[in-house]
Amino acid sequence: MKIQEKISNENGNWYIAEIIEKCEPVDRSEKQELRRVTTWGNHHLIKAKSAKEAFEKAEKLGKEAEYKFTNTDKIEMEWIFIGIGELIPIYEEFIEDGAELMWTDYGFISDRKTNRMARSKKEILDGIKPKPNLPKRK
Repeated sequence: MKIQEKISNENGNWYIAEIIEKCEPVDRSEKQELRRVTTWGNHHLIKAKSAKEAFEKAEKLGKEAEYKFTNTDKIEMEWIFIGIGELIPIYEEFIEDGAELMWTDYGFISDRKTNRMARSKKEILDGIKPKPNLPKRK
């Protein structure tokens, strides 16, 4: 039997934080609230003694990730930290291969809707994009 790597979570000090960020041109009209922007929700594993500390660490990560770059069309762009979308405590005693890290309560819904939630292997695998070659952060 192979020894499996485990991370202890006995103290309940691991969280998953969703950091929301957007990318848009540096030269833009801030007054146009309905403009389209590339938006990402990035999930980070955070170790903290409390939810408050986890939130603050996630905010720091988000702010430190902001940067500017010039795209292929020679337009100066920037990634901007928006805020924290979710902060989810991990309740499993050990973080290891197969551990439940996140869950969603979809409520009391119809069996029909429940059965439509799962997607095929092909659909899921086709939706996974290769790791992008992003510009280096300065």
